[in-house]
Amino acid sequence: MTEAEETMKVQLYIRAHNLKNVAGAFKGTSDPFAVVTVLGNNRSAKPEVLGKTEVMKNTLNPDWTTTFEVDYELGEPKNILVKVFDEVRKGDNKPMGSAQFCVGSVLGAKGNTKAKKLAGGNGTLFVRAQKAKDYGSLKLKMSGVKIANTDGFFGKSDPYYQITKKVEGLRGSEYDVVHRSEV
Repeated sequence: MTEAEETMKVQLYIRAHNLKNVAGAFKGTSDPFAVVTVLGNNRSAKPEVLGKTEVMKNTLNPDWTTTFEVDYELGEPKNILVKVFDEVRKGDNKPMGSAQFCVGSVLGAKGNTKAKKLAGGNGTLFVRAQKAKDYGSLKLKMSGVKIANTDGFFGKSDPYYQITKKVEGLRGSEYDVVHRSEV
């Protein structure tokens, strides 16, 4: 086997469930986002931050649409650290917990999905991995007509749409959000 055959691009999908609300009293529900870091294989290797997800407003069960791509060499350990934070507009973001995953064990798990309890917080973090593919493009034209206001007489609804794809996950067929419009 050549080196090119042993190395593949892996796409990582992240979601969380039952996070602890750290927003504080009278401040509503947390606005979580995640930061994904690839950890080095030895002490001299520096961790590499892959990036961060979008902020999910007012939810304790975020299903982020941002995906992360890593090079995975078969047989070599590749660990990622996922830290979840509550976005704070003024001041420092509040940590909600973290979990570490081995990419190989995620790929080998049922549905290519692994779940871990968050360290330093409440809730569960899920990482799903799949071989990265280029699916081409899809063009859609959508419009909203006579959208009902669901926030009462004085409120204003914040409609959005999301596009999902069907995948095989821990519980059989699941749907991953691949795009969510802005509110």
